[in-house]
Amino acid sequence: MSRLEFSRTMAAGGLVLVALMHAGCAGESDRTPALHGRIEVSSTRGPVTLTVSAFPATVTVGEPLQFTIEVVAAVGVDVVMPVLDKDFGTFEVRAAQTPPDVPVPEGRRWRHTFMVDSFAAGKNELPAVTVTFVDGRPESATPAGPIEGELTSDPLPVTVRSVLTADQGESELRDIRTEVRDFVRGPMAGLWPAALAVLIGLTVAVLAVLISRRRRGGDPVQPVIPADEWARARLDELQRAGLVEHGMVHEFYVRLSDIVRQYLERRFDLMAPERTTEEFLREARAGTVLGDEHKDLLTGFLRAADLVKFALHEPSVSESGLALTAARRFVEETVPAPPGADPEQVMEDAA
Repeated sequence: MSRLEFSRTMAAGGLVLVALMHAGCAGESDRTPALHGRIEVSSTRGPVTLTVSAFPATVTVGEPLQFTIEVVAAVGVDVVMPVLDKDFGTFEVRAAQTPPDVPVPEGRRWRHTFMVDSFAAGKNELPAVTVTFVDGRPESATPAGPIEGELTSDPLPVTVRSVLTADQGESELRDIRTEVRDFVRGPMAGLWPAALAVLIGLTVAVLAVLISRRRRGGDPVQPVIPADEWARARLDELQRAGLVEHGMVHEFYVRLSDIVRQYLERRFDLMAPERTTEEFLREARAGTVLGDEHKDLLTGFLRAADLVKFALHEPSVSESGLALTAARRFVEETVPAPPGADPEQVMEDAA
């Protein structure tokens, strides 16, 4: 690293330090994390009501806020919730909770909650979202079939505050560069020989390791465990743990669902662990790697697991055992056929 590059690095660090010091010396109102306000907007179309909300409505750069999408529909109306991309307008989705729908006096309710943040200071908007629905109620049927429709929300205005104080501008930070430059040329000047010696030592050590590995032919290649063998071992470990018998049903279903999702990623290259249940099932139904029977089995299994994890459903010991059996069945029936083998015969042997 050249002296000029090092000076630039130290100057950048100094600018950040100055900004933090100004933020720490601000008044009492500036130390308040955020304005604890909530913004909400609702819209209705026929038997469906869509409500989106943000809390709080004012945050500091990088501070998370909660974005909620709630849909209430009459019984017999099928709703498809929106899927948010990681980049959501000027915001970034950090976490998502998408439990299944639950009964309410008005019919059924879907409520998806997302934690988002933004580093774009100023007036921002959480973009509009759209839900689609199919009204399958007999009284709403038409000669052409069920009524299909969609409902779109309004954007939500959110203020993202900068870490700089109101009277602090870029020119003030730019004036600090002279002081940082003088500091580097003064007290820091004596550290250059020691820093250079450390850099040379690290370079020599890295080169020695690379040469040693090349002479040995590289590190030995670790064998890849087949996805089905990995899943069987994890399911056996889960069964031996006896979580259900000790009353740890929630942890049992969390681990069981995680095993199935990781198996799907290892076996079919489906990005199941990073997606919500609805996102993954939508991709699985549209793909061809799973047959219809296995799609139905997987859908029932994952929705049952979500009921336990998010809707506080308390299954019996027998239900938990059936869930473990369903997971084993899914693994055994999706084992890849050996080269040259008849896939249908492999499925019959697994059954």
